[in-house]
Amino acid sequence: MDKKFDNEIPSILTERVDLKALTANAFANVIENIKNGKIEEVSMDSNTEIFFFTHFGLVSGSLYIPPEENDEFDPAYFLHKVIFKTRDSLLSSYIEKSVKRLTNDSSFVLLKDVTIKPYANPDAPYNLPYFLLYSDAILGISFGSQRTE
Repeated sequence: MDKKFDNEIPSILTERVDLKALTANAFANVIENIKNGKIEEVSMDSNTEIFFFTHFGLVSGSLYIPPEENDEFDPAYFLHKVIFKTRDSLLSSYIEKSVKRLTNDSSFVLLKDVTIKPYANPDAPYNLPYFLLYSDAILGISFGSQRTE
């Protein structure tokens, strides 16, 4: 097996597509583009959020656009990249040792300005600036504004 570079993503991750994560990211991108006026035929309230229904609660927020795309330095995303490069390097070493199958290998959706309302206690939400939601936790997706009653 060829020696992998430390910053190269292993083929076991690049040679597959997680349809749920792809769909979630496409959905979120379309909503963000409509909110930002990039699709002229349709308008949407700027307070519109994306809702992810999960097994643990309702997750809402906006799609996180990585700094490489808008040239802003973000320490949280920098830490995210360091963690994933370290993970990929470790994964490459396992692949070199002939590991054939990964477990828990689902993709994810990066979110910002996140509110998590646990089903067990929706009156005690978690507010997070940044959240990585794994696709295997997503049961459904919607959009709109949260109602306060």
